[in-house]
Amino acid sequence: MRSLTFSLLFVAFPGIAQAETVTVNVTFSDKALSEMTTRGEGVVVSAYWMGEPAEGATLPTNEIGTIFLLSEDITLQPGPAQVILGGSLAAAPLDQVTVPMLNVNVFSARWTSEDNLIDCGFLDAPMAELAAAPQSITCKLIGE
Repeated sequence: MRSLTFSLLFVAFPGIAQAETVTVNVTFSDKALSEMTTRGEGVVVSAYWMGEPAEGATLPTNEIGTIFLLSEDITLQPGPAQVILGGSLAAAPLDQVTVPMLNVNVFSARWTSEDNLIDCGFLDAPMAELAAAPQSITCKLIGE
């Protein structure tokens, strides 16, 4: 019965088959971790899903010609962390885009300074590619 229920979900909601999560491991250089911890500064992991319009798409495009699907911002204390992104993606209008794309940025929460304090890598690729294996983003102090 469990298998039948799961199969029916794919038929009733085809977007669920495409909705995957992305695991992101966030790490910090020793200097960045020390400075962020001493300041009591937070870290934001910001994810934005979009895609090129599919044929027959009815949703409007943004200023760069893509269709917005979903965004997530997760605020953390500084330190090594593993974040799972995309848990709500199944509810997004995936049928409106050709390929769901994901952009992930990491920056300081600006609790103690109005300026971003860290320089982190980023992710920008098709969702399926990023979901295939855990991803890593490393942060260091700006100018380090």
